[in-house]
Amino acid sequence: MWTLGQVFALQFLLMCSVYVIYFQSNVVTHLEPQPTLMKHAPADRLVIFITDGLSAKSFFEDRCINVQELSKIFMHQGQVGIIRTLGSTNCRSAQVALFSGFYESPFSAFDYWSSKAVTCDTLFNRSSLSYAWGSAKFLKHLAVVNKISVPYDVMSIASKDSYKLDEWTFDDIDRFLDSESKQLQNIRGLVIVVHLVGLLFANGMDMYRKNINYTQRGIWKTYNRFEQTFSDQRTSYLLISDHGMTSMGLFGGKTKEEIETPFFLWGAGVSNTKSSPGRTFVANKEMKRLPLSIMEQIQLTPLMSTLVGLPPPVNNRGQMPSGVLNASDRYESHAVFTNALQLVDLAKHRLQHHERGLLASCMPSHWMNLQQLDKFVYSGNLLWHQRRFLTLNEYSSNMMPVLMQCIEYYESYYRRGLLVAITFGFLGWQHHLRCQLASPLQASNTRSPQLLLARMLVHVTILLMIIFLLLQRVPWVISGFLLLPGFIWRLALNAHERSEKLSSCVPLLVSLCCLTGFIDRRLMGLCYLVFAFYQNREVIMQRSLESYIWMIVVCALASLSCLPPTLGFHHRGSFIVSIILTFLQPIAFLGPSLSRSHRRNLICNGLVMLLACIHVWFSARPRLLHLMARAYLCYVFYPRFRQQGIELTIYNLSTLYTLLCTSYEAVVIQVLTLELQLALRLKNNKQTGNQTLAIY
Repeated sequence: MWTLGQVFALQFLLMCSVYVIYFQSNVVTHLEPQPTLMKHAPADRLVIFITDGLSAKSFFEDRCINVQELSKIFMHQGQVGIIRTLGSTNCRSAQVALFSGFYESPFSAFDYWSSKAVTCDTLFNRSSLSYAWGSAKFLKHLAVVNKISVPYDVMSIASKDSYKLDEWTFDDIDRFLDSESKQLQNIRGLVIVVHLVGLLFANGMDMYRKNINYTQRGIWKTYNRFEQTFSDQRTSYLLISDHGMTSMGLFGGKTKEEIETPFFLWGAGVSNTKSSPGRTFVANKEMKRLPLSIMEQIQLTPLMSTLVGLPPPVNNRGQMPSGVLNASDRYESHAVFTNALQLVDLAKHRLQHHERGLLASCMPSHWMNLQQLDKFVYSGNLLWHQRRFLTLNEYSSNMMPVLMQCIEYYESYYRRGLLVAITFGFLGWQHHLRCQLASPLQASNTRSPQLLLARMLVHVTILLMIIFLLLQRVPWVISGFLLLPGFIWRLALNAHERSEKLSSCVPLLVSLCCLTGFIDRRLMGLCYLVFAFYQNREVIMQRSLESYIWMIVVCALASLSCLPPTLGFHHRGSFIVSIILTFLQPIAFLGPSLSRSHRRNLICNGLVMLLACIHVWFSARPRLLHLMARAYLCYVFYPRFRQQGIELTIYNLSTLYTLLCTSYEAVVIQVLTLELQLALRLKNNKQTGNQTLAIY
């Protein structure tokens, strides 16, 4: 028999496989940066304004009424657009995407709690000097030379007057320019980051809009102050947001308000396009329309580096957008080609790491090999020496998406094999537990030939896998998890030999079907539909009204997997509908048979859910729901009510679960309960009919 510690260790290893499959670090070390760009960069300094929680909807709504001072600038210069982010909930991931040029692995978010700065190569590593203003939480991971954090006494008043956080930042920048402007006049490659956190602490939409109005006015004044201090017209400016925010003050999800943020780029080296055949937006009350650019968050990294004449960070995955720079063809083509060469180094590293194995030539590979990469570098250098700058720009831009495909191909090379291996590992572990729960089989000298064949197959598979992993020089962590399912099935077959014969393979098939949800979430809905119809096939044959209702409910539950994933985060309308359905559930099933205790409990739960509806409907941040849920938890488990019937207990727990939801989760629970009750009722009706027929 296994001890509890051994069972826990094996289960922990299977859970760790999820990290190995999906969350491996994508940082490549020991890469050399590209040479610095040409001496005459478009700008000598770059000022980056980062507004925490500014969404694209708030920026562009009602003809940009919230950013009237900034509209005075982008009506005459610069480019405005929308950035698609990952909706991250912490500053570190946004900083890595903006200043290093790649989306950090989700597992790296655990480093957020440490005090270390971002260790990968960033824009600041190449700059000659850098400054940053912001909260201590934001500056903790920022690899900037000089950091100026907002004092604690200013942060303490954020809940009352959130705009005062930005007010202190703007005032401190004014004092800094008064004292340090002479020393900074002739410095090239200067990067200044201004983090404005006031919007994040705004309580309610009125304060949020008031804070936007104050912040954009402060940015406009700070821009004018920089222009007065540095009169050489060689300063570039960028306004961005690390994530958006919903009208309820929520962020970190996948809704459009949370992942779409505005950007405004202007100043030295930025082109000014007044008309475009693509997307546009209304810029002022006179209905003036301007071009609207769409970019990924990581595309800003090579763009910011190019403006001040710096090479992109070594782990950058962003492709510099076209039509943004206001520079010579020679400089722009050099910048784009440098961006492509940096991606070539990444692709070469991944390829060389794969081809060190002896079996690499026999395995699937991407068509872009080392010879093709060298040919691209040679052709690019030839175009540069021939001074065919426009052709070099187009050639590099077309090649960068292919380079990214090559990098991603080898980064996730063993992912599908790991997914299949761990799937069979989970199936073997479930079969082992099922055999342990079965009654033991009496000792016998004869062994089943099928069992001997299965054991031989497992041993041969393990031996061949070990030979392959050693010859291919697969990393040790991946090798261990590829071998783990073989040892699990050895244990499962040993347990199978000591237990009774298990003829049914339905549990293994059900588990295999559930695991297909990792590949495509819609497959899980299809598997549920097939399993429900197979398990309740007697119900389908009844051909009654209730059986048709049951089939409609099952189909509705299966179709939930086809809904967009964004609906599963914070959706106020779906949450209120789920509250109403939870309240009506006992009335629909018990109806006139409600007892006195049922009615008293229904009134109490109804009042709680009514307060929850009112609070969610009128409050921007429904924080009191957590307090209401904890108070109701004491009511549910009060000793006087623990002796009540199972129906009331389930109803109270359903109410408690509803208070902890944010979208349509409670609707799913209620519909699942309805499906189960209908199926049981139909089965009981059939058994009652058979018994009556037997009596007659």
